[in-house]
Amino acid sequence: MISPNLPNSHEEITAFLSNFKFLSACCTLLFSLVVTLVVMPKVILISKKKNLTALPNNRTSHSGIVPTLGGIGVFTGLLLTVNIVAVLFASYTQVVDLLIFNILVLMLLLVGIFDDIINLAARRKFLYQIIIALIFVISTNIRIQSFGGLFGIGSMPYILSVVFSVFVIVLIINAYNLIDGIDGLAGALGTLISMFMAVVFFNSGHFFYSLMSISLIGGLVGFLVYNFSHRRKIFLGDTGSMVVGFVLAFQVILYLQLSITTNDMVVFANAPIFVLALLSYPLIDTLRVFTVRILNKRSPFSADRRHIHHRLLDLGLRHIWATVLVAIYTIMITCLAFVLNDLPINTAFCIMLPVAIGMLMLPFCVQRKGTKWSMGLPNRIRNQVS
Repeated sequence: MISPNLPNSHEEITAFLSNFKFLSACCTLLFSLVVTLVVMPKVILISKKKNLTALPNNRTSHSGIVPTLGGIGVFTGLLLTVNIVAVLFASYTQVVDLLIFNILVLMLLLVGIFDDIINLAARRKFLYQIIIALIFVISTNIRIQSFGGLFGIGSMPYILSVVFSVFVIVLIINAYNLIDGIDGLAGALGTLISMFMAVVFFNSGHFFYSLMSISLIGGLVGFLVYNFSHRRKIFLGDTGSMVVGFVLAFQVILYLQLSITTNDMVVFANAPIFVLALLSYPLIDTLRVFTVRILNKRSPFSADRRHIHHRLLDLGLRHIWATVLVAIYTIMITCLAFVLNDLPINTAFCIMLPVAIGMLMLPFCVQRKGTKWSMGLPNRIRNQVS
């Protein structure tokens, strides 16, 4: 006999859990974390048996043979958790969008697996990303509709909005992929961005979207446990960086859309500035590296060790401390965006951008010889930054 005080139908269960949102969020995080922790050792075992590993070379920062399909574990923890949560908390429209989201994330996962195994050509990989992003934007209508007055641009025509949204999704996917060069950085930054977005969605009354962000946090934390491990280390690989980059793009574009179309996104008035602050490290690092490569008459997609995180390692920092510094930077610049929230959006942008660039260029202004540290720009460093 069912107790009259306990919920006994789907609607009652949902209503009951809605009264305990913090508990529901904790359960979501824990479930995603546990699923990832359970799946990841199996992925490591299969990767080693099938020789799906990364070998050290002159560009890498690791030693030994390391599996590269960590994204499969994150993908499993994320999607399994999100779909269970959707049964309880998602509206009909959100469920439809989630079905599309499931299919497209699976497609990206497969593209990443093929790239990790057979190394897809960059053009083909970009084409797949563009197709997936285009399908997502058109089918869900989740897109950037306005700049919010940034650069004097308000609402955009539909076609321009679709094209720009696809560009932003592909940009974020690849910028996130490019920072996946040292232990912990991609996972920690993805976790931090999702934490901010989870809080914003939660405080704005979009509980299901908050749980989606929390599901990604659980998956990434589970990955980081193995990413920092010495005996069972695994990398995200393109399998994971493309999936996580896509989910991060989904979160920020959804936030930008809701900030324009609803009146309850009250956390940040200058929504584009908040998003740019959160993503400033991968975006600025990608722009800087591409500029340096082009000036050196090389393909912007050619691999090298010119990233900011590589510079931090060259200064003698361990992977974990380089990751911590980037995380601290992201927190600081996002807090600055919050401080500038009441200023006109273009004024806030003109303040935040030089501060962000200046902070990220600091590692190139520091020189270390033994135990001595100094500031300056020797020719070798100037060539990297110019």
